[in-house]
Amino acid sequence: MPRGPKKEINYTGKAAKVQEKVLKLQAELAAAKEELKAAYKEQLKAEKAAAKKAQKEAAEAAQKAMRENKAKLLKAIENSGKSPEEILDFLNN
Repeated sequence: MPRGPKKEINYTGKAAKVQEKVLKLQAELAAAKEELKAAYKEQLKAEKAAAKKAQKEAAEAAQKAMRENKAKLLKAIENSGKSPEEILDFLNN
């Protein structure tokens, strides 16, 4: 833990040039961190949208499969030549 007030250091010559370079790099780092935060937020939005789209497509595929199965069943019932009552009796027993 620091003790007392922070000392102000005045750089001259080569040290001043290096200090300027350090300050410039710190500013670039702060800007890069902000850019990273923004890019990460965009990434999260894109991932969320992709997951929602995949879920919607899966639900639509399930509904389509169910409709196709119903159509197959109805066609099989029609081709069987049995009455609906006979088929229900068969299924219940």
